[in-house]
Amino acid sequence: MRSSLKPIKSGVSSLGVALIIAFTAIEAIAQIDLAILTEILGDNNEVFIENQVAQENDDATLGEEVRTEQARAQIDFNTGAAGRMSENSSIVVGQCLEVQQGFLVASGPANGCLSGFAIGVQGTIYLMSADEDGVGTINVLEGEIQLATQDNPDDPNALTITAGQRVTQLTQGLALADITIEQMTKEEYEAIITGPLFRGYENPLPDQDKINEVCERLYGDCVAVGSEPRQPPNGTPVRGLW
Repeated sequence: MRSSLKPIKSGVSSLGVALIIAFTAIEAIAQIDLAILTEILGDNNEVFIENQVAQENDDATLGEEVRTEQARAQIDFNTGAAGRMSENSSIVVGQCLEVQQGFLVASGPANGCLSGFAIGVQGTIYLMSADEDGVGTINVLEGEIQLATQDNPDDPNALTITAGQRVTQLTQGLALADITIEQMTKEEYEAIITGPLFRGYENPLPDQDKINEVCERLYGDCVAVGSEPRQPPNGTPVRGLW
């Protein structure tokens, strides 16, 4: 059994140090240096911290990786934020939550970083994902985010992405000017809030109830967050989200 009491690593990777420095300009929130596993859904032997099997109440500290295989997990952060990981996902704990692969939904004061981009938030609920090639996608469910490149996080031309919007095909070296902000359809939004990141958990994410209000305002007549997915009229599931 992995002990939940352990010292913070003395040597954070050079990438982690760069991310911490880069976020000093976009920060406005406390550094995330502690992540506690509060709930595991699925195989209890399929969540890892630094390649050690982890259990509920174990924690990851600054620079450490949390990884899931055939399991989902909820994580509470020292800033008061919380997040959930889908199966086959990997994140690194730091000034930002670095998504290396898979899906992470975050709620509360939790800046993110993904595919060479810095994500500044203030109480936002948003979803980050990266495929095996590191190509990223961000979906904003509530509130708004500021998107800048990691090498220029205080860019005055940072993109503002609001609830119901998303950006896709994020890659290292991509310029902000080449990013297109898209509107999620009602079906796409509902597919997220009734998907594996919201179903089956005992404890809601911070401000999770706001998602229902946003969905009604944007689309009207929405299914409740965490409920069973709405069956499409033609029986074809919404693709491209999981």
